[in-house]
Amino acid sequence: MSGICGICEAGRELGASSLAPMLDGLALPGESARDACGGNSIALGVAQRWDFQQVAAVNGITVAADADLVDFSGAAEALSMTATAAATMPVAELIARLYLVRGEEFLKLLHGGFALALWDDRARRLLLAIDRMGIRGLYFRREDDRLLFASRASAIRAVQHGPVEVNPAAVLQFLLFSAVPAPLAIDRGLEKLEPGTLVAFEHGTLFRQRYWDLEYPENKDRSVAHWSGELREGMRTAVHHHLEGCSQQDTGCYLSGGTDSSSVVAFVSEKHRPAQSFSIAFEEAGFSEIEFARTTVRRFQTNHHEKRLTPQDATGALEKIIAYYDEPFANSSTVGSYHCALLAQQSGVGTLLAGDGGDELFGGNARYAQDKYFAIYHLLPDWLRRRVVEPIVGLLPLNESKLSLPRKYVRRANIPNPRRILSYGFFLSLPPQEIFEADFLQQVGPESWLAIPEAHFSHAKASSELNRILYLDMKMTLADNDLRKVSGTAELAGVRVRYPLLDDRLAELSGRIPATLKLKGFEKRYIFKRAMKGILPEKVLYKKKHGFGVPVALWLLQDRRMRELTQDLMHDSRTRQRGYFCTGFFDRLTSLHKEQPNYYGEIVWYVLALELWHRQHLERIRETVDAT
Repeated sequence: MSGICGICEAGRELGASSLAPMLDGLALPGESARDACGGNSIALGVAQRWDFQQVAAVNGITVAADADLVDFSGAAEALSMTATAAATMPVAELIARLYLVRGEEFLKLLHGGFALALWDDRARRLLLAIDRMGIRGLYFRREDDRLLFASRASAIRAVQHGPVEVNPAAVLQFLLFSAVPAPLAIDRGLEKLEPGTLVAFEHGTLFRQRYWDLEYPENKDRSVAHWSGELREGMRTAVHHHLEGCSQQDTGCYLSGGTDSSSVVAFVSEKHRPAQSFSIAFEEAGFSEIEFARTTVRRFQTNHHEKRLTPQDATGALEKIIAYYDEPFANSSTVGSYHCALLAQQSGVGTLLAGDGGDELFGGNARYAQDKYFAIYHLLPDWLRRRVVEPIVGLLPLNESKLSLPRKYVRRANIPNPRRILSYGFFLSLPPQEIFEADFLQQVGPESWLAIPEAHFSHAKASSELNRILYLDMKMTLADNDLRKVSGTAELAGVRVRYPLLDDRLAELSGRIPATLKLKGFEKRYIFKRAMKGILPEKVLYKKKHGFGVPVALWLLQDRRMRELTQDLMHDSRTRQRGYFCTGFFDRLTSLHKEQPNYYGEIVWYVLALELWHRQHLERIRETVDAT
């Protein structure tokens, strides 16, 4: 683990030693590289794993940066130097110098993943910021006139005043989305920066500001040929930028066999011959895409590595993964991502390029097409729906017969988005009182359960409903979940990861492409397929999506060790007395899991991940406090 941390408290002398507990909270066992500086009102530090994690001071500006930047042309122009000079300057110093000439606007000159803290001694002002897409994360906690901040919650816990307490609202959000979405954090009083935002702390006042956001000014005056060509070149440029500073021997690509990772491999192959690719396979055919990955390997003649994952691999990695994530995290494909990154590390690769982002930018998730079936209902005139269709279907039964399907269709179609597209979730499909304890429900009123996704949906600067959903998924599916999965497991394995499809210029291009070319009729990522036609094999380009999905739901039933773990935790009194779930919920979920393993197994995994987090993190923190 690595990253930045700091303390800001007006008027107080803060030595570098004040950060020692925070730096310990950022480092994995055996890691010792760190740098820190202190002074009046401020202490900044960094736990270092990579050379782009630095502290620097220039003319009254002190910076702690975790910044893996690409494309230095804008920064070079601002500083009147060559791009090579900008790229070779220590990144923390570069950021300080950019701030001196551009002020807060310097953030728009940074491309890539970053989290940074900047102290302006003359203005007595602290700035915290993360990159546009949320590739890096940053937590902060205000305690009166003191502000604590760090890349990990555990670093803040190490120095905060008062006990660590669970935020019930964050627990509920975790159960809904398998991760705690920003700006929430699992601890009371703790917050996370959202993508493309900065926080300023000045004279005891905290300001939040969004310095960049993805917008959707659709340009409908261009042809399909124009957009497919621009998109193809935009992806090519983005991938090539993200190869800057990367050697062929030390660099590889995640390859799930899907269109996104295969596209990254295609463009990497133009620069690195052969490109290196890494894949995970499973015995369970419904989860394995290895044949598609091998098709991509044959097309681009990559130096390919693959590992067949077993339940034993999952149980072996589980403790490490639970220990790494200091908030509850239940994305079950962490196991596959971790072993893929570990395979790369064991093969001598230190940097992996990932294909994440294509679905959210170009409309690749199946639920976008599924939701359109309900959206088309609203193409009927309002009078026809209200006065004719709905009175007729209201006469039909509401049961499990086929005769009830029209009524169910109309009922779901009339749920406004984003509630409609989220309504399939387990915890949203049952009465809350059948799942949760009454005291817990009083703390997390159901009326606010979807406040965060609804805020994203309404905030999107988009005219089409599809783009609003894509914007929501950029914030929650991607930044809060998938990027945490890939970046976290890569760091745990000792590999850094870059995301070329999340290049901000490529994202802005996606906003200009008409929504009707992302989802054309019911064909997902239509324009993406046109852009990559003739480059990717047809078999890969028109396949169904899998990703790095892992059959954890089945393994929880079929593998002895995982089955025993599940049974032990689900029946343990500690689990049942957390105060979240009704007593009968655990037995009901266990029965449902046996009836429909794939669906309910994911929910079992959420419950297990929450309990394991309690034991691995919260209980150990309290044991440490009690011991002292």
